[in-house]
Amino acid sequence: MGLLLSFGVLLFQHLMERRRQARLERFAGAPLVGRLTENLSSRRRRLKKGLWLAALFCCFVALARPQVGFQMVEVKRKGIDILFALDTSKSMLSEDIRPNRLERAKLAIMDFTHQLEGDRVGLLPFAGTAFLMCPLTIDYSAFENTLSAVNTTIIPRGGTNLAAAINLAGSSLTGSSNHKILILLTDGENLEGDALAAATKAGENGMTIFTVGVGTPEGELIPQPEKGAGHFVKDEAGKFITAKLDEKALTAIAGAAGGLYTPLGKNGEGLEQIYQQKLRLIPKQELMEKQHRQPLERFSWPLGAAILLFVVEFMISGRKSAQALQTSLIKTDGRRIREEMSSKTLLLCLLLSLAGFGRAHASEGEKAFAAGDYLGAAEFYNQALKKNPADPRLHYNAGTAAYKNNLYDQAISSFQQALKSDDLGLQEQTYYNLGNALTQRGEELAQSDPGQTEKLWRQAKDAYTGSLSLNPEAEDSKENRELVLRKLEELKKQQEQQQQQDKNKQQKEEQKQEQKKSGDQQKEQGDKGQPGHPEKQDNGDGQQGKDNDSPQLDKSSEPGKNPDDQAGKAKDPSADQPTGDEQQAQQPDSGQGAKSSNDDQPQKDSASTQAARPTQAGKMTENEARQLLSRLKEEEGKLNFVPQTGQGKAEKEGTWKDW
Repeated sequence: MGLLLSFGVLLFQHLMERRRQARLERFAGAPLVGRLTENLSSRRRRLKKGLWLAALFCCFVALARPQVGFQMVEVKRKGIDILFALDTSKSMLSEDIRPNRLERAKLAIMDFTHQLEGDRVGLLPFAGTAFLMCPLTIDYSAFENTLSAVNTTIIPRGGTNLAAAINLAGSSLTGSSNHKILILLTDGENLEGDALAAATKAGENGMTIFTVGVGTPEGELIPQPEKGAGHFVKDEAGKFITAKLDEKALTAIAGAAGGLYTPLGKNGEGLEQIYQQKLRLIPKQELMEKQHRQPLERFSWPLGAAILLFVVEFMISGRKSAQALQTSLIKTDGRRIREEMSSKTLLLCLLLSLAGFGRAHASEGEKAFAAGDYLGAAEFYNQALKKNPADPRLHYNAGTAAYKNNLYDQAISSFQQALKSDDLGLQEQTYYNLGNALTQRGEELAQSDPGQTEKLWRQAKDAYTGSLSLNPEAEDSKENRELVLRKLEELKKQQEQQQQQDKNKQQKEEQKQEQKKSGDQQKEQGDKGQPGHPEKQDNGDGQQGKDNDSPQLDKSSEPGKNPDDQAGKAKDPSADQPTGDEQQAQQPDSGQGAKSSNDDQPQKDSASTQAARPTQAGKMTENEARQLLSRLKEEEGKLNFVPQTGQGKAEKEGTWKDW
């Protein structure tokens, strides 16, 4: 295009030259014109035109902003990790929302990503199974291209397995120090898997699940596009299937993982609600993009060549050298003045070109910012600040770019440097943006450090006040200042409620400690008051310590207890073990094959064998354990397990639903 314009200018000059020559011939006649112009060199004039044409062409090339090569730069940005799990089962073809559930969900996701800045997004389609189609990335264009390719045939296995999607999302987000967010877009008809258990486990591992219901509770038939219009999915009994939105299940899943449930809505407003109520308030983590490819601008080369060609063209005279020397004495003052003015004009144009070059170079950051390339703009302004660290406008622009990249600390520092400017208009804008940066930074710390949040919001209020002092008509500053004041009031109420809750919790803990201490004392007193309470337990070799000598022996007269059992005498190690005959007498149902293990030990009289050790509630004595073991040995051959008919078969087969 520049070449065509250059030739067009050359043709215009040629036509104007011929017109001027014709007018000169009409004025003085052809013979006289030849004598008047014999000191002019046609060769030099053609050379000057060629140089001028080449310089003009170089200017057009410079305007095209040629880029040759690139450099890799490290740029920091902040964001959170958001993984979209999109249901691609056949039920998502239902048209209770237009154009259908799946297409409406895809459009809502695209609209949602347009407002993200620095957040990594990923895509996980699922049906009967799930797979990670797009890993976490900040390349929103690549993400949208992947999302556009999603349809109901992308997952080979039909059905709806929410548990598989949640489990795969958990493994995909494992190891990330950032906040792990899963947005589940589905109609909620979970046909297999335990989604609630999977959500609970994911919540324990630090994942937050937000569920978005796609469809309506009334439901709609599921079309079969492959069979043509008017065909719908049927079950095994031949009945049409109505896919309904299960809001109850989706609410339970979101609650189990600390998230929020919201219906998608006809225009996708559900995702916007999640962003405004939850995601916008989540503190963003700093991410590093180590390989950011930045092209190198090379417009300075053709621009420098154009300036050089213009200078050379100006230095070459259009006259013959000898004739120029002969006619130099007859120059008029007006002609000399015009030539001097032409020289000064050319010098001035050259200086303006150099200044314009500086302005063009400085505007690269503004162009990158206007194009949405906040990373490139931030890198440009940071490099410019190294050369001119005292320029308030560069600090202001750097702060604005950092704000767009969610680097609020860096933005605050840059805006504070920009306040040193003497330009009141720049100060007013800087105060306003400083207030915005302080407010957003406070939002990030609201959950982790409420005290610092309060401090930042008070500074934001002061910044908005400073903006209003310079421009009382600034409506944005007024609204933001009122918003910050409301936030401070809400934060104060939350802190008071939290303090009251902590106080109540502390009081409850103290009451529990007192109750526990009182209960232990009562238990200790009760244990001391029981008759026959042993002071020493069995030492493992069959010996016991002495019984309690407490005088409370009247409790031995309770019904069903033998007074001789409370004798309190030290017994022989084998005294509480019955002989073979005594065991049979005590356990008549144990059979004839049971034999005591202490037949070889000396036998005592019946009175001493009944003097058994006192037992605690819920515990078996050694004698009772031996008796139970003997009975189990005797009845060992009688335990035959018979499984229920068809139980294993029912568990293995099940019913697979592919919609």
